[in-house]
Amino acid sequence: MKKTIYIYIFSIIKFILIIYFWCIYKNSIYKHNQIIVSNDIIFNDIHIDYKRDLFRDFRNPWISPINYCVGSSVSSKNVKIAIEEVINHTCIKFNKINETTNKTQELLFEQGQRCISYIGHIESNHTQIIELTPDCYDNPYIILHEIGHALGLVHEHARTDRDKYIKINAGNMRSDRLSNLEILKTPAYFNYSTYYDYAALMHYNQYEFATLWSYLFSWPVMESKLEREYSWMIGQRKKMTFNEFKQINLFYCNWCNWVDNKTGLQIENQDSQTLCKNGGYPNFNNCSRCICPTGYTGDLCDKIITSDTKCGKTNFNVNSSEIPIILNDKMNCYIYLKAKDSKKVLLKVTYVNAPYKESICTEDVGYQFKYRKDKGATGLLLCGHHSRLIILKSELNDILIFYKGESKHSFMHFTFKEVD
Repeated sequence: MKKTIYIYIFSIIKFILIIYFWCIYKNSIYKHNQIIVSNDIIFNDIHIDYKRDLFRDFRNPWISPINYCVGSSVSSKNVKIAIEEVINHTCIKFNKINETTNKTQELLFEQGQRCISYIGHIESNHTQIIELTPDCYDNPYIILHEIGHALGLVHEHARTDRDKYIKINAGNMRSDRLSNLEILKTPAYFNYSTYYDYAALMHYNQYEFATLWSYLFSWPVMESKLEREYSWMIGQRKKMTFNEFKQINLFYCNWCNWVDNKTGLQIENQDSQTLCKNGGYPNFNNCSRCICPTGYTGDLCDKIITSDTKCGKTNFNVNSSEIPIILNDKMNCYIYLKAKDSKKVLLKVTYVNAPYKESICTEDVGYQFKYRKDKGATGLLLCGHHSRLIILKSELNDILIFYKGESKHSFMHFTFKEVD
């Protein structure tokens, strides 16, 4: 008898939990017959039509400075923070106005029932609206995501090369939303030779458009085809990445003629003084100097940022002998491993204890490994505890490792050697 009662009680509790999670799921995913994504962006059919790579519209580019107006209900402070991020990292300037005229190029941030922005500058001499819900304008980097769209950036997972990097589990998502994750091919969109970046601000998270059961059982819609830890980097809303700013700058500020405006490809036979290394590109304010990705410095981005003295030796010429390295304690170290030109570096990460503050691993807390060809793309980030062996092979002949020890409990152990 007691066993039967327990079974009934368990069944009732299970049913209540299913209803509870369904209500949470429904309220967070569906609103006004549209899709709200992680409380940051809502897509309707109009918005879906514009999701691409960076939009290169030769007819209607934004002209700096861009006038903008903030509606009375929207957080002017957070809009300002987002706009200052663009101003601080690009050549684009903004000018705040008190009201729109609808007679010139303008951006209007206004409250609505969805978070939505057109891709690129749609029409000259008219006001272009960025619509935001309270959930959206509460985070300046969600606003920045929408500004990125307005400036021409598109979702990272819509890149033409995305199938090399992520797997789409269509069975885990709503069938009526499959078109949201289509690869959209058109010559009007450039990625400026940047590599796929799992940490892009313009990337959906793993569970966008997931079904209820996928959401409840943590079955991802998107997952990495490279190291599985890349999946835990997807969907951050804390910063715009180096390569995203790079794409904006090469679109609007290609004053040093670094790329061909018609193809987005780097122009060969550049002056040696502006031959930027390691994913850098010429500074639009001084073409003889380069803007460098994280970890690199110098006029040509050919130097590594200096480590704390406690780090000890940080530059290694790699050979066939396997060398172990242990890093622990509170310190910032940039470890550079370089093999001979015709060789690769094989890195084995055996144990990591790094901070893990949120569900998504981000650059400010993770240990980073840049082993791919494009050093401008965010490297593999590791947060929390890792005891699973991770093997990385450099695409060129070098690897750069960032260790950010935040306490005496921070720890990392890896080995490296030279291979063919």
